[in-house]
Order: sequence, then C-alpha cells, then structure tokens
Amino acid sequence: MPSYEELLAQLLTLLRRSIPAQALTALLATLSALFKFLLIPSVNNSDTDHNIDRDEYKDLLRTTRTQVLRVLPKCNPEVQRAVGEVWGVGVLRRVKGKGRERAVGLLLGDDDGKGEQDFCAWCVVSACKVRIFYVPFSYLGG
Repeated sequence: MPSYEELLAQLLTLLRRSIPAQALTALLATLSALFKFLLIPSVNNSDTDHNIDRDEYKDLLRTTRTQVLRVLPKCNPEVQRAVGEVWGVGVLRRVKGKGRERAVGLLLGDDDGKGEQDFCAWCVVSACKVRIFYVPFSYLGG
C-alpha cells in the first residue's frame, strides 16, 4: 500500500502537466481529500494522543509543504492559485490548535521566491474568506 508521501508526490507531478480543466478540478479535489482524510487527522491527533511521536506529524506537515512548494514554480499561475486555495481551505481552516500554529509558521517560514509568495497569499486569502449571508431586502427596511 502506498504511503501518504508517495501518493502526494504522484499527485503533485500531475500538476505540472497541461491537463484539461475537468481533470485539473478532479486532481485538486483529490489533493483536498488527501489533506482532509490523511494529513489533517494526523496533525490534529498529534496534539491529543500521547502515544504518538509528535515530531513525526510535524515533519509530515513540513514534508507536505516542501513537496508542494517544490512543484509549484513549475506550474502556471492559475494552478499555483488553485493549490494555494486548496491548502488554505483544506489545511489552514481544518487544522486545530498547535497544528494550526505550525501550519501558519511553515507558511511564514523560508521565502524562496515569488511563486511561494503567491502561494502563501492565496492560502491566507482562501483561509480567511468569510461567507456573506443573504439578507432579504425586507429586513433592510426596503
């Protein structure tokens, strides 16, 4: 059975390819699911489970960020933006407690270039989006 790192590496290699929009959407959804069901529970459980080596999960978060940032400069800007949004919503919003602090710290860490800055900006923007609720016109006095 493949490990998390192997799955991530295979998915990230597909980001560099020129693929149809529908395939890219499926690829981003798969990345999001990988983060949601494997990365996030591992990081969140490392804060609560005393039997788990916390450094292992801290390294998993760091390894994920490193692999993503290694591939992104080779991708077009639209793909960089989309991956930043997936990371912002899929990781920054879902990680709890100290895991969130580590995830944000990794974003603010080493700055290797403009591609990374754009990725970090899109992560923050997507993580901080606030849903605007519909207010019927009649409630506004109209």
